[in-house]
Amino acid sequence: MRIGPEVYVERRNRIREAVGDGVILWLGHAPQPRNYLANTYPFRQNSHFLYYTGLSQPELALLSYPERDFDVLFSRVPSMNDIVWTGGGDDRVEMARRAGVETIENIDRLGSYLDKARSEGKTVHYLPPYQASSQLRIAELLGVQPAQVAAGASQRLIEEVVRQRSIKTEAEVAEIEDALEVTAEMYRAAMAEARPGLHEYDIAGTIQGVALRKNRQLAFLPIVTVRGEILHNESYENLLEDGKLLIIDSGAESPNYYASDITRTIPVGGRLEGAQADIYRIVLETQLGAIEAVKPGVSFRDVHLHACRIMAEGLRALGLLKGDPAEAVEAGAHALFFVHGLGHMLGLDVHDMEDLGDIVGYPKGEKRSSQFGLNFLRLTRVLEPGMVVTIEPGIYFIPALIDQWNKERTLKDFIDYERVARFRTLGGIRIEDDVLVTASGSRVLGPPIPK
Repeated sequence: MRIGPEVYVERRNRIREAVGDGVILWLGHAPQPRNYLANTYPFRQNSHFLYYTGLSQPELALLSYPERDFDVLFSRVPSMNDIVWTGGGDDRVEMARRAGVETIENIDRLGSYLDKARSEGKTVHYLPPYQASSQLRIAELLGVQPAQVAAGASQRLIEEVVRQRSIKTEAEVAEIEDALEVTAEMYRAAMAEARPGLHEYDIAGTIQGVALRKNRQLAFLPIVTVRGEILHNESYENLLEDGKLLIIDSGAESPNYYASDITRTIPVGGRLEGAQADIYRIVLETQLGAIEAVKPGVSFRDVHLHACRIMAEGLRALGLLKGDPAEAVEAGAHALFFVHGLGHMLGLDVHDMEDLGDIVGYPKGEKRSSQFGLNFLRLTRVLEPGMVVTIEPGIYFIPALIDQWNKERTLKDFIDYERVARFRTLGGIRIEDDVLVTASGSRVLGPPIPK
């Protein structure tokens, strides 16, 4: 199921109708230098620009006017040096055709178009940029200071983009499942290779190699670690030893740049033993219970708290928590072990639209909780058919956090610190899948990945 030019035209017509007046500036990304100008990071287009144009080439911009179907694509005319060194890029007319745009202009004329629109009293709507080069470019185009750019972003445009991008079409879901096909291969390869004596970088190289052989980019820098208690450990230097747990959190992108996001915890020696098996079972039961709770009309906050109560029941059965599990969750005692939120939205971004802030995951006017653990919950909104969310509970034994809470006797009526000390070196266990909210419930996307 393809995403063709007619889809991008329809998306732009919907957003221009919703915003109502003025022109909408969609600014694409420029290459970002790694350590000098000619040596750049792998290019990744701005996801909002991708959603409304489908174009992944650098140094593009689009102006959407209030009139239906009226858009202007701005691109750079390649120089002979561009042609010699890089081939000059895609044909400009072909690019415009793929985006469903009829008018093409040189990128150097973007400023004059914006000046004309403003002289006619038109508001320029744009989204807040998160790359410094985009911030500087907008400041230059609008004649303002870079520090003023974020404040000038269009709140109406932000709200409408979030509303539109939150609900995935069948074609978008197919893109995510396409990405998950490759991700499943990555995990099967990793599970086959993970054994004592290798290093984390061996496994990281394997999964990235699978993606590269499929001509895919990864949606984010993979986490491959036997230090699972470090949530976003970016090092790949540790040795895989018998009895260790290896957490892999990674995902490929689809051909049209939709993300996937999967986590599995693998016993390096091939078997979960003793306390590892007990904790893994709790995480798995929590994840399955949370997936079952996903359905339209239910808030993700309630799904998260439901998962926390399942986890607290299991932790109490192991003697790590005590007292009433529901009261322990209300007090936040479970957050000693489950320190993050249950999940987030997924789409063209692995944390979909997170550049726009909490308006993506929180209803208007609702602020984050101040309670530890719950304050990291990225999504609380009522679920709707077409949303895609991750479900990724985890249990972690973080020595520094355990020591601090124990020293301060934090929530001592709910936590058996003496018992917790016996699990101190276990590390962490997390299990994650990507879940579509359907009309009647939910569906786990992609092929089954062993857990």
